[in-house]
This record gives sequence, structure tokens and C-alpha cells, in this order.
Amino acid sequence: MRFPKIHIILIILFGISGSGFGQSLSGIPASFVDIGFGTRPVGMGYAFVGLADDENATYWNPAGLALTRDITAGFSQIDQLGLITYNYASVAVPLPGQKHTLGITAISSGDDALEELSFHLGYGFKVNILSLGLAVKYRHASFGNNTLNREDYIVFDDSEIDEALNQQVFGDASGLGIDLGLMLHPTSRLSFGVLVRDLYAPMNWNSEARGAEYQARGSYEENLPFEVLFGTAYKLSNNFIATVDFQPATTNERTNFVRAGIEGRLVKVLMIRAGTEQGVNDLDDEKFTLGTGIDLKVKNQIRIKSDFAYVIEPLQNSQRISVTISF
Repeated sequence: MRFPKIHIILIILFGISGSGFGQSLSGIPASFVDIGFGTRPVGMGYAFVGLADDENATYWNPAGLALTRDITAGFSQIDQLGLITYNYASVAVPLPGQKHTLGITAISSGDDALEELSFHLGYGFKVNILSLGLAVKYRHASFGNNTLNREDYIVFDDSEIDEALNQQVFGDASGLGIDLGLMLHPTSRLSFGVLVRDLYAPMNWNSEARGAEYQARGSYEENLPFEVLFGTAYKLSNNFIATVDFQPATTNERTNFVRAGIEGRLVKVLMIRAGTEQGVNDLDDEKFTLGTGIDLKVKNQIRIKSDFAYVIEPLQNSQRISVTISF
């Protein structure tokens, strides 16, 4: 049985990294998408900008790095929607002197169709009740390196497969990004935070088609969209913290988001968390999160933490597990 224009289907199946990803990639959510990194922040409903007091601060608000007191390193792996695997690692290193901390975060994701890698270098310091932070990011992406196993498409002629392969677009991209963070601590229990994410974030893309008779967009530059987030955290007691974040829409295509979370220490070694993310719209895009963690002191100043978060969302529920060591 023959199908007219069947090579179009082939392009969709194995050429998804072609023109859809190779052209205007940074303008769609598939490019360096923020799925929420760090198991603890996710367990608190993604509301962490006003708290940001651990190794995740490099990503969530670099000003919060100044609040860390120990060398801390954490790692987590996320299987997003059963399609994309994300690896996330973050380290915070207090510098000699008072209230100066360096942070490093690395994020990798994807496969041969679209692979992305980000490195974040953050610095935070505190003066009186004010903390300031800066994060500089390097991003790299490659796309269209996936290949076709002809034996999986025996219903198609070799000529149809060849035509689809020739139209496939491949290439790479690289760029820098800058985040600015600020935190205000009017009391020991209350803090406010502001994060300007990707204030400067140009990406240089290079693309070409596999077949000489086809054309891709070539080389061009686009900017990743910037975001502004506001947050606050309040220590209800020595064992409970509540957080609230607000992310206003920066373009007409985006929406406002309100996030809220809570964290409590039930016993000395056991943490519980819960939160929600709500879009201010008529869409079914709300999320609810639950989390827990174990905080163990192993020897002297060495501590090991294991955190778990479960995300309830419209597309598919997901989970995150992380391991953190501090000393």
C-alpha cells in the first residue's frame, strides 16, 4: 500500500530536530526550558526566590549564596514526562572572610535530537540586611544528530527515506546569560528576594540541511526571554518556614504565576514539604507538590541529606530524588 507525500511523516518522526528546532529555537519553550531544578525548591511548590539558602541558590537567586555556611554539593536526576532526562548538580563554597560564597551549577539534558548543557557560576555576598548576587551562565546546544534505522521503516521506499534525511536540519548553538539577585532581611524571620533571570542572554545558532539541495536558516542570533521573579519567606517557628513567589508575565504570550510552599522539620532528621504553582489564567496548568527529606549528621561536621519531591501536574506526574553532602 502506497501513501502520498509519505516523506512528510518521516520528517515528523525522525526529523523533529530539523527546521522546528533548528530555526527560531530560542523562542519556544523547548529551548533551555525551566522545569524546576533542585528537589527541595520543587517540593516547596517552586517558591524559593525569597529563601534560597542552600546550594540551589545559584539557580534560584544567587544573592542567597551568602546565606550558606558550609561547603555543600547536591545532585539529582529528573525523568521529565518519560521523554527527557535532566541531570542537575550544584555546589556552594563559602569563601574566606565573612558572608561571601561562590556557587557552581551544571545542567545537562536531551539526546541526539536535541542536547543542551548549561554551566552557571554564581557569587553572593551580604552587607548588613542586604544580600546581592550575580550568576553568569554558559549554554551550549546541539541538534539534529539523530539518525534513522531504515529497518524500522520498511513500508517506505529508500528514496523516500533519503529525501527525508536530506531535509533534516542539524547544527549547534552557544551563548551567555546573566542573572541578578537581591535579598532583603529586615528581621531574622523574614526575607524578601528578587531575581532577574537572563537579563542578558544572546544565543548564536548555526544550522544547515544534510542535503546540499536544501537550505536551513544558517547562522543567526536570538535572545532567550528574560524573567523577573519576586519572593518572600517567613520563619513561622524554628522548625517551619512558609514561602510565596510571584512571577509576572514579561510578554503577551506568557502568563502570571503565583507559587507557595511550606517546609517543616517534624523530628531532628525528618523534613516535610508541600506547595503549589498556580497560573493566573483559565488554563489547566496548576501544579501541586509534596516532598520529604532526611537530614543526617554522619561525622563531626559532615551531613548527608536525601530529598524527594512528587509533582502533580496536568500532563504527567513526575518525581525528583536528590542527594546532598555538606561539610
